[in-house]
Amino acid sequence: MLKLSMQLLEYFYDRNNEISTYHQRKFTIPNVKKLLLYGSPASGKTSLVLDYLSNYDEEKLLYIDFKDPKFHFRDIMEEDIEGFIEANEIEILVLDHYQHYYFEILPKVRKLIIVSAIHCDYQNEFEYLNLPLLDYEEFFSFQKRGTETQIFNLFLKQGTLPQLAISTAPKEQMFLNFIESHFNESEQKLLTILAHFNGATVTTFQLYSYAKERYKISKDLIYKQIKSFEEKSIINFIFDSYDTKKKKLLFFDFALAKYLTLTQTFPRQFETMIALSLYKHNISFKTFGSLGYLTKENNLIIPAPFESEEIFWKKAHGKFFNYKKMGLTKIYIITVTNTYEFKIEDIEFEALPFYEWIVINDEH
Repeated sequence: MLKLSMQLLEYFYDRNNEISTYHQRKFTIPNVKKLLLYGSPASGKTSLVLDYLSNYDEEKLLYIDFKDPKFHFRDIMEEDIEGFIEANEIEILVLDHYQHYYFEILPKVRKLIIVSAIHCDYQNEFEYLNLPLLDYEEFFSFQKRGTETQIFNLFLKQGTLPQLAISTAPKEQMFLNFIESHFNESEQKLLTILAHFNGATVTTFQLYSYAKERYKISKDLIYKQIKSFEEKSIINFIFDSYDTKKKKLLFFDFALAKYLTLTQTFPRQFETMIALSLYKHNISFKTFGSLGYLTKENNLIIPAPFESEEIFWKKAHGKFFNYKKMGLTKIYIITVTNTYEFKIEDIEFEALPFYEWIVINDEH
């Protein structure tokens, strides 16, 4: 057993971990002793770590990928790793695709980086970095050419998966490859259900009821899968500011949701894009009924991709009682290209194209 374990460690120590191309993200690996890097599938966690490791002497590094097929019939003990670290004077240990609590006690090393799809509370021992999918600014920076409008239209089609932002392959093939490589057959079916309900107010029981009419699945399994998807940030539920029992389902990528189902209209995609942007800028928010998103700072964000100033001015007067009741003073109207401002009593209304509004969020 020891021999097999050491063979596996030698394999990872000698493995070539170079990456041919890497597009710089706005996130970097911090200079801390212990780090948990986590985030949704295909968010670029492995690429971020490998790029970081390229700055160091490879003889001082040990990168272990727990998704490697050689783990099917072999195991590694923490004492074997510690012996290997000491013998080879390893300074940085990376445990990628790590299943939490695989080791009873984590190996001792000068710098430890754990990479996982889900968060785990290691108390105060660790620093934490949640790596999301691309936001619009990052997607924009990945593009070599194009006007603001062209890149925005490409963002709508390609979505937020880093691989798609730089790929010239058909997006449908890329989406298919992503789904088949990250999810089993049962999970793939659930993905289509979740994509169908993206942006809708729904309960877990309603999701189960809809699913069981279309394929054979137990209640326990679908509840377990939904919980797992939440832990991996594949879906989030947004609570309502009026009725805390209601919650809206938010799928992690608006373009993938459109690929998986026929129900994702452009307005629904646009709403999802805005909500995901709020998440990625760490802005706390709830839904404001069906009117938009209410932030912790009491700003209302209203998706209105094509509405003119005249049309929205009329709607604003119709909804003014609700705005006043909530004590709002600032309302952002997010559009595709329209820009305008007006004021009703002491409430300011400002319409901005999505890509301009994003810049305001990035400054906070």
